[in-house]
Amino acid sequence: MSEKIGMSEAAAFIKAHDGFLILSHANPDGDTLGCAFALCRALQKFGKKAKNICADELSHRYDFMKAAVEKQDFEPQTYITVDVADTKLLGDLEKPYGNKIDLAIDHHVSHVDFAKLLVIEPHAAAAAQTVYKLIKELGGAELLDEKIAACLYTGISTDSGCFKYSCATPETHRIAAELLEYDFDHSALDYVFFDLKTKARIALEEKIYRDIEYYCGGKCALVTLTKEQLATVDSEDSNGLSAIPRMIEGVEVGVVIKQRGNGSWKASLRSNSTVDVQKICAKFGGGGHEKAAGCSFGSMNIEDIKKALTDEIGKVFE
Repeated sequence: MSEKIGMSEAAAFIKAHDGFLILSHANPDGDTLGCAFALCRALQKFGKKAKNICADELSHRYDFMKAAVEKQDFEPQTYITVDVADTKLLGDLEKPYGNKIDLAIDHHVSHVDFAKLLVIEPHAAAAAQTVYKLIKELGGAELLDEKIAACLYTGISTDSGCFKYSCATPETHRIAAELLEYDFDHSALDYVFFDLKTKARIALEEKIYRDIEYYCGGKCALVTLTKEQLATVDSEDSNGLSAIPRMIEGVEVGVVIKQRGNGSWKASLRSNSTVDVQKICAKFGGGGHEKAAGCSFGSMNIEDIKKALTDEIGKVFE
């Protein structure tokens, strides 16, 4: 069982340790990477040895984050995860590091205890909000700079749908406003992460709109994407696809089921209503948030997966 600690205790832990390895979850998004690079830079500025890793290759869209940290070669002594709800989400990093985590920083209500220490804020729109508070606790506002602010802003904006989702609380906006006091081009970041699309992404969206399936009297919209279809885009291009079905009028739950390279499947659920998709995903060993959650399946028949999911969703509407 993890020991839950506050910001001052987390800062004291960091001050007492060194040789930090910061781990992001596999299939990384803006939040896990924004947290990792921001915290890494802050620790380096604080005089600590720090580096961060991810099981999967990073999109070129995150090059500005890579440029924010110094490359350091050392043997890790202290292990931190950011925006990781379960060690199985570490991908290929789970086996070598899953049982070594000293501190987990997270915001998922479905967080599974795996670290010695845990800083968690389930109300936060993004783990980057929590990392922001930790950095301020560690070294005050002067430890922040434009590069750290850009990383944290990316984490908050991407996890809140550019502040459109209900998880974007007044605190979310206040933290974002404080980050905007630093000299970085937030409009350029918003363009890259919310507007810019490759031709391959446009083609994939065309397939999605053409093949959407409706269940539960039109209250559920579902999309299936095979590994062959996903192979046409990079990992960043495939992010955000789960938001498409929920954009349709009358749809309360959107489902996107993606096939991994090994043939297994992952389902991402999004809710527009009072439906708690985290509870639905928990029935299949997954988790996340009330409005956004996911679960994984083995190499099951896709029709069986669709039936299992839509049956559970249908029970909520009944």
